[in-house]
Amino acid sequence: MNEKYLVKLQQDMLLKNFTLSTREDYYHFVKRFLDFVNKDAMSITYADIRKFIFHLKDDENKKASTINVYTAAIRFFFEYTLGYLWDSKKVPKMKRDRQLPVILTREQVNLLIESMDNYKHKAITATMYSSGLRVSEVCHLRYEDIRRKQKMIHVPLSKNRQDRYTILSDKNLEILTEYWYRFNRPMGWLFPSTVRDEPLTNSAVELFIKKHAHKLGLPKGVTPHTMRHCFACHALEDGISHTYIQQLLGHRSPGSTDVYLQMTSKALMGIQSPFDTFEGDGRNDR
Repeated sequence: MNEKYLVKLQQDMLLKNFTLSTREDYYHFVKRFLDFVNKDAMSITYADIRKFIFHLKDDENKKASTINVYTAAIRFFFEYTLGYLWDSKKVPKMKRDRQLPVILTREQVNLLIESMDNYKHKAITATMYSSGLRVSEVCHLRYEDIRRKQKMIHVPLSKNRQDRYTILSDKNLEILTEYWYRFNRPMGWLFPSTVRDEPLTNSAVELFIKKHAHKLGLPKGVTPHTMRHCFACHALEDGISHTYIQQLLGHRSPGSTDVYLQMTSKALMGIQSPFDTFEGDGRNDR
């Protein structure tokens, strides 16, 4: 019924120069919405959109952050593909709960990496932690992105559509070199898929990290992104400048990096409670 609109949606996203992952997500979300309302796109109303959002919230228990992405996709479809004006008061953006992510200790990170039998998995996990990369960024690294002499990793067109460089540690370079020789010296994608000439997928990395973390009995909620969080927190504890960490992570706004200040060890950062500055042992003299 709405195939022609979905084709136009894909064209509109190409004109907007969305990344492939964004185009795939928006297409999937809009198609789900159209299948749900089961009517011609030009006759869709705000009531239809609200009904779908309540379905995601109440029947599927989707998080507010996920629902907001659905809403963004539908809004783009509404404005660009159908040519309608969007009223954000009728479909407001949901307030999100700001939960702090899981942070592992340095010992736990080391255990996670060193206990991996699959050397490819070890190299991927070590690279995410040592350089603060997103899972999509490590999956799309190419051989030439590893700048060995400069001790840097080139991250092309990351989430914010900007090139950046991050650090390459000596220890991680040793792991990457060993991996490269063990796995047939890949010259294209650094971590290629085993079934086709494409990079390893985000979901594949998420699967093996979650599975291995569970096997080790690490805290619940460990994901590939945990490695990036740990990099930022441990760097702050080591006294690395907040500004430098923002640049290494590729955050546009300092606010995106501020969250790590909440999760770092205050003792390692040299922060002392005023209660510990009192003289005496804290007990009443007798």
